[in-house]
Amino acid sequence: MKKQTVIIADDHPLILMGLRDLVEKDTSFELTGAVSSSSALIALARENPAEIFITDYSMPGDDVYGDGIRLIKYLIRHFPQTKILIVTMMSNPMIISALYDAGVYAVVRKSDDPAEFIAALHILRLGRKYFPPGFQKDSKANERTKFIGERINSLSPKEFEVLRYFIQGKPIMQVALHLNRSIKTVSGQKIAAMHKLNVKTDQELIAFCLETGLFQ
Repeated sequence: MKKQTVIIADDHPLILMGLRDLVEKDTSFELTGAVSSSSALIALARENPAEIFITDYSMPGDDVYGDGIRLIKYLIRHFPQTKILIVTMMSNPMIISALYDAGVYAVVRKSDDPAEFIAALHILRLGRKYFPPGFQKDSKANERTKFIGERINSLSPKEFEVLRYFIQGKPIMQVALHLNRSIKTVSGQKIAAMHKLNVKTDQELIAFCLETGLFQ
């Protein structure tokens, strides 16, 4: 089987260096590039398409493509043939479920043994999905988790973006100015997101985001 090409994106230099080292030492893969932002990831992928993207879930600060669910949906829409492996500090099963529902092939926690990362890569190489230890995608015990994950995944990229700034404490007027949208548009996107998440007040919205670790 030929080597599969890989692009890595992580805004933590030490994590990026570690992931790069693991990939380069494995003769089954060829590293196309290692970058520190979602914009750099997409620019590199357009010039040199890769078969696997390895990206951090949380890379705040990129206003063009963002991170989290917003970035993942963009990657899946524009690079549908590429398998996505998410590396993250999160362990919340609701977010992990949402990632798989969105279309990622693997989630590896940064606290896991490096052997799990290598195992995930090789499972992706075979065209199959990798699930982290303890995560049971179809277990009846996880029905609530799956339901909440589906609600998170139903957010549009623009709604996700509005919620991120709102959770940071920015008023709607400031969010609208930052995103170059009208106050009415931003307010409507926030209301639509609240409806999808099944929360009725700002307090419930904040509690939901904190409980699920949506922007961590």
